[in-house]
Amino acid sequence: MAYEYKLPSLGDGVTGKVSDILVKAGDTVTKDQIVLIVSTDKVDAEMPIDQAGTITEIVVNKGDDVAEGSIVLRMEAAGAVAAPATPAPATPAAPVAAAPAAPAASVGGSHEFKLPSLGDGVTGKVSDILVKAGDTVSKDQIVLVVSTDKVDAEMPIDVSGTVEAVLVNKGDEVNEGTAVLRLKTSGSATPVVSAPAPAAPVVSNGGTNTVPAPAATSAAASTGAGEKKGAVRVSPLARKRAKELGVNLSDVRAADGAGRLSYKDVLEHVKQKMSAPATTAAAAAAPGAMAHKPLPNFEKFGPVERQPQSRIGVLTADNMVYAFNAIPHAWISEKADITALEALRQQYKEQVKAAGGNLTTTAMLAKAVSQVLRKMPQFNTSYDIEKREVIYKKFYNVGIAVDTPRGLLVPVLHNVDRKGLTEISVDLTELSTRTRDGKNKPEDMEGGTFTISNIGGIGGTNMISIVNWPQVAILSIVAAQKEPVWNEETSSFEPRLMMPMTIGWDHRVINGADAARFLVELKRILENPTLLMF
Repeated sequence: MAYEYKLPSLGDGVTGKVSDILVKAGDTVTKDQIVLIVSTDKVDAEMPIDQAGTITEIVVNKGDDVAEGSIVLRMEAAGAVAAPATPAPATPAAPVAAAPAAPAASVGGSHEFKLPSLGDGVTGKVSDILVKAGDTVSKDQIVLVVSTDKVDAEMPIDVSGTVEAVLVNKGDEVNEGTAVLRLKTSGSATPVVSAPAPAAPVVSNGGTNTVPAPAATSAAASTGAGEKKGAVRVSPLARKRAKELGVNLSDVRAADGAGRLSYKDVLEHVKQKMSAPATTAAAAAAPGAMAHKPLPNFEKFGPVERQPQSRIGVLTADNMVYAFNAIPHAWISEKADITALEALRQQYKEQVKAAGGNLTTTAMLAKAVSQVLRKMPQFNTSYDIEKREVIYKKFYNVGIAVDTPRGLLVPVLHNVDRKGLTEISVDLTELSTRTRDGKNKPEDMEGGTFTISNIGGIGGTNMISIVNWPQVAILSIVAAQKEPVWNEETSSFEPRLMMPMTIGWDHRVINGADAARFLVELKRILENPTLLMF
């Protein structure tokens, strides 16, 4: 049966461009297989086919503008010969019924949707429930939002059906395996053959058709869906994220039962790599220091109280131990005269406030740092120890350390080099607010290439920070103070606002002379703040 696949809604009034086509004419596809990628202003959206069958024609081309209802491809839908005519007399040579069949795929039954993993040991709270009893849902539809210490995670349902009962309430504590919904699943009468039988003729109205062997269907379905990793397909978004993070896809494992690597598999791999090698790397760097000697009995000296460390505290501790032991650190300090910078900030802060931002020293520092990174790209790299390669990143995303009630977090300002001070200030204000309120999006915490840690609002005269692996450098800022500075022209001391700053770096990639040049260039920009305007 001929079938036209039309593009589903991308959002109210949203259009997009075809950025990748993953199938070709002649390919056999399965229901829910990803067949193309459509890019909008905000996302790259994977488009699953809603029928199984064989592609007869691709109607669109890469780069085409598409919208809801655009015809994407034509296909011969599967199932055209599912209802046989009067059966032919049985022949001993090829009895179709002799092939043992597994039970039919769910013809309709009750299914309990359980919460997938939020991360190793991570729990969360139900912050929003997007369906109710009686609603019809489709596979991969978002049904609830779970908030953790770091992000608000959207939870997609793993089957299609009708919701019979919602088993959780807003505010409930949940973790991996918590039953969330009970639903009546949609029926499918397609039998699953457990073992291929010799091809036998099935008489239909039009003649003889060959029943395809399941293995052939599987092989065909695995083609045209992007790059392969052995027998596992790789989604374009997974490839894109792997490229950004420097991940070798051959090292990544798909989730249990999945025949395709997703971007979530890539992120899970990175998370495991960050935590698993920590003890080994640290032990190699300092064998005795990582033995974790038992603590003394403090109770014999007086009363004590034990408090469990927050999840963010645990992650921060583990990452800091790994970074400190894996990276050969070095630091150098300098002072910048920010008297003129502060005057410029005071002059424009109301204008920026009207636009919805807060013109802070940190926002101005982010812009200045992006200019230095473009001139000194070795500070915008990562070091691949396995390949002995330095990875130069052609994007400039500055992480900003934020002190929150839940612990230290480092959200990321993306593409700082392309933005003006007002846009950076607005972005930073919104980002900091989301971080302190615990409403970060996943992308808020990803992709940083350099980090700034500014405790100037609290105090201090100097600070050295641990490099935020896999980055290679970090800038530390403390409180600016009025100091007497000698003016050669007037032969007198003048009060100037001086800001101490320290850069820490990975000595495998950066040498001390370059670190000094980095601070000198940053100082030049901060002391001539009109350079930030251009």
